[in-house]
Amino acid sequence: TTTTTTTEPEACEHPAFVFGICVHCGRRAETTTTTNKTNKTDADVPDNDDDDDDDKKEENGKTTAVRYLHEGLTVSDKLLREAKREERKATLKQGKIFLVLDLDHTVLNSCRFDEVNDEERATLDAKVAKREEEDELRKTLLGMVGSGNGRGGRRPRFPDLYRLSHFSTYTKLRPYVFEFLEAAAKICRMHVYTMGDKNYAHEMASLIDPEGKYFHGRIIGNSDSTCSKTKDLDIVLGGDDCTMIVDDTSRVWPRHARNLIRVDRYHFFRKSATSFREMEKSSVMERGLDEGEAEEEGAPAKHREVLKDVLAVLTVAHRMMAFSDSGDDGGDAREIRDHKDVRKVFERNNYEAREGQNGEKVDDEGGRDPSSSLLFLKGCVILPSGITPSNDERPDRHPLLLIAVGLGATIATAMNDNVTHVLARSDNTEKVKWGRKRGLFIVNGNWLRECAMQNAKLDEHNFATLQ
Repeated sequence: TTTTTTTEPEACEHPAFVFGICVHCGRRAETTTTTNKTNKTDADVPDNDDDDDDDKKEENGKTTAVRYLHEGLTVSDKLLREAKREERKATLKQGKIFLVLDLDHTVLNSCRFDEVNDEERATLDAKVAKREEEDELRKTLLGMVGSGNGRGGRRPRFPDLYRLSHFSTYTKLRPYVFEFLEAAAKICRMHVYTMGDKNYAHEMASLIDPEGKYFHGRIIGNSDSTCSKTKDLDIVLGGDDCTMIVDDTSRVWPRHARNLIRVDRYHFFRKSATSFREMEKSSVMERGLDEGEAEEEGAPAKHREVLKDVLAVLTVAHRMMAFSDSGDDGGDAREIRDHKDVRKVFERNNYEAREGQNGEKVDDEGGRDPSSSLLFLKGCVILPSGITPSNDERPDRHPLLLIAVGLGATIATAMNDNVTHVLARSDNTEKVKWGRKRGLFIVNGNWLRECAMQNAKLDEHNFATLQ
């Protein structure tokens, strides 16, 4: 008699699906449990910043769409957590943090053809034609065709205004965007995250990253987001504790306000400014001056180059992360454990006095805080004047104020006896006049930015010129 033993096939955990087919066993998904914008509302996202939530709420069979990584791809929550953990580990090992960039009004400004009048259209078309001629001349003179020289490649760095007929759109890049991305890439692993659709997102990304050096497909559009009207780091591979976000709108990041660098909106086109009810002549086309440009030679710039300030914030964040030496004993685990939570770098109460036995700053575990020597603005109490709009929802997330707090300064919200510095744009404000009467330091934003970039407290008198 022959006995045949049948073994039940091992149950598949279905780690990932492509268009509903399991990549491991080949079976089609039986039920739709995908987290995406159709079945997860903004109300499902708690208004907090606890990055441990994802590790505590595993649901069997639940998947999340990550279509920006591969068309039709959904992965189990378990696999997503593992992927985020591995990406975080690898990026920190490289000594980098994560950066998530918005597009519209943050690094560029777009306007539809039907939103400009005849005079504006003629001006824009003339600028585009001139830019294209200069591009061709530059390619010819410098032999740039097909050379991939790393300085903008097929799109040399010229005034950066584009006429995109296939989108019926004009697009203007924010000043300093190429230099910003080049510098940020040395300390950050970058993603694009926009509420625009996928095709538009990829087209805009190709303008600011024509060689594909920075994003490598990490471009998230509105159809990729897990929330209908907000953004979230849940599908961004990395860790909340080592990610910075650059966006012009704070309310679209309800769970991640502590990661945010909130930039002033970039309005090149008149229609863009009026749609946000900005005051008259708020657009570059109306006022005639772009960011970083002065009315006359030698005069201070009328409007700050915002991306330079953002780069300074990222520099402070990266420096304060206090990465361990990758050559130390203990390997990767030591390197990852020892870094500072980037969200705590810019918290005002993060620098309250905590003394060790020898009077030096200590960290939460009683060890010496390696970032304490970098807080060279500790003791400075800075009163902002005209830095943020009066209706700003999150003035504390403004780049200049983040730099100040990150370097150890305290931000004052009103005139008082503790103030040591007045940070201002214009020379004729009440706070500036008050500060001058008391002999306080009156400084422009360049003082904070250069302190951050040079990693030292610089002489305030060299930054006293206001508009």
